[in-house]
Amino acid sequence: MKSNLKSLSKYLVALSVFVSLFSCKNTFDLEPKNVLEYNQAYRNVYDADAAVLGIYGQFLGLAKQYIVLNELRADLMDVTDNADQYLKQINTHTETADNPYASPLPFYKIIVNCNDVLRNFDIMLQDKRMTTEEYNHRYSDVGAIRCWLYLQVGIHWGNVPYVTDPIANINDLQDPAKFARIPFNELLDKTLLFAESLPYKEPYPVGSSMINSNDGYAMGKILIIKKLILGDLNLWKQNWSQAAGYYKSVMSSADVIYNNNGSEQMYETYKIAAFTTAAVLNANWSIMFWGAFNERYSNYENIWVLPFDKNFKPDNPFIDMFSVSKSYLFKPSLKAINNWANESNTANTRIGDSFRASGSYRNNLGKLEITKFLGTYNSGLQFETTGKWVLYRAGMLHMRVAEAANRDNRSQLATALLNTGIKTAYDSPIDLKTLASGTLRARNVTYIQQSDKDVNSPYYYDGRDADFPVFRAPYYRSAGIRTRVGLSPIVLDSVQYFNLSTPTVIVKDANGVITNIIYKPVINQTALTLFLEDAIIKETSEESAFEGYRWGDLLRIALRRNDPAYLANAVAAKFPVGSANYNLVFSRLSNKENWYLPFKW
Repeated sequence: MKSNLKSLSKYLVALSVFVSLFSCKNTFDLEPKNVLEYNQAYRNVYDADAAVLGIYGQFLGLAKQYIVLNELRADLMDVTDNADQYLKQINTHTETADNPYASPLPFYKIIVNCNDVLRNFDIMLQDKRMTTEEYNHRYSDVGAIRCWLYLQVGIHWGNVPYVTDPIANINDLQDPAKFARIPFNELLDKTLLFAESLPYKEPYPVGSSMINSNDGYAMGKILIIKKLILGDLNLWKQNWSQAAGYYKSVMSSADVIYNNNGSEQMYETYKIAAFTTAAVLNANWSIMFWGAFNERYSNYENIWVLPFDKNFKPDNPFIDMFSVSKSYLFKPSLKAINNWANESNTANTRIGDSFRASGSYRNNLGKLEITKFLGTYNSGLQFETTGKWVLYRAGMLHMRVAEAANRDNRSQLATALLNTGIKTAYDSPIDLKTLASGTLRARNVTYIQQSDKDVNSPYYYDGRDADFPVFRAPYYRSAGIRTRVGLSPIVLDSVQYFNLSTPTVIVKDANGVITNIIYKPVINQTALTLFLEDAIIKETSEESAFEGYRWGDLLRIALRRNDPAYLANAVAAKFPVGSANYNLVFSRLSNKENWYLPFKW
């Protein structure tokens, strides 16, 4: 093993099989041949780096199944006539045990390899082949990947075996007598407990051999952000403030990196701000999907991204899946198209949610083609298949914070993130009337334009923007998800949710400075929470269609509400009402037993 990592493409070719070749007889063959001994495979920190990258190389191979399970099982993606019987089964929730897309094996292969790598890292630390710091960083990285895998396994298969030790024969996992299966909720408990115990939850530090730039790819974008998986696990467990705290830490990471230096990067990175709005990007909201891996503006948005490069395996699966010049297996559902078309925007020159619609699909040669992950693919250049798998970005992060805040009775913050951003939502409704005059900034906003009075709250976001005194807070450019794509705000029914007989009180000091705003009290918090939750989940569908979130979002809400009809109605609606597929899917998903796939390979 070389003492540094010079070429990501070279390593992703070789290292995707590192674990299965170099581990201590704990892989998929009962009698592995030509296996290197431990002292040959895990000699130093650079071999440990290779093991970590090997996991990521294998992880790339999940891209197609991940999208199929999370989108085709849901309501925004449909099959084309080119799809085989197995994809049609996934689409209608009639999977047979031999369906390859319904197999948990690809996920468990990587889980087993993660277990083996983690065990060998323990040995390396014990033998002083790694320092404690080197161990903590790499152990936590692989551990977080395993947590992400287990969350996906639970979402799709429900009752599953939870294994953290190396095993000799992966096929034993199918035998409940050898490996007991635990319910999804218990799986979440165990996975969250392990995730919370990870010794290092921050990104790799500057100077680490793991974050060298390789072949022009910034490794910091490729490696999992541990606090994202911690936020997601806590969201599934309904630990609202814990989830919000982890999400906020990621959303505010630029504040630490750029040390409040007032730079563009600090104001824009992961914040949904001025330079990520469609208008600034020449109406090209989709730049985050087709822009070069290290392109400036898309990286204000993209958080966790894995590259597909024409020079190394695995091949980019999205081109074959979606391009009309290839296999063309999937298309947007009519429900997804109607969601965008029926939106209300703030311009008279556009129809519906045109930015996100045109950035997600197009009509190509009379066929509806999903374009999000096609990048700059040109059918005339068949071998130019470089692309990227966007696993997490700021748009989804904002929706996750909004979901947690809403359930924690922080309706105003949820609405701010959904609609127009922090600054506007926490300003004086009287003073906001002067916005058009251009004098709004020339005020003292020391005590307002902040989402919480407690700066240590997981719900504290500072959007202050003023010239008296001059102050630009980290979230002063916060735009809100709908504002950034030119959509009208979601309007709340004031009569239904608020006590209108109580006026909004603007509190000022002797100098006329606003020190507090007491808004109209909520009179029906439960109804408001459900209304906003529906709005947030719908907005998420329009923001992140086809990206691999949708089935999990629908399942999480159905479980939270204990409402099979929620899931059944949502998914069946991608078919014409009363059609055979509509009735079949509605009937299948009305039974919770059919929410999960058969655990078999």
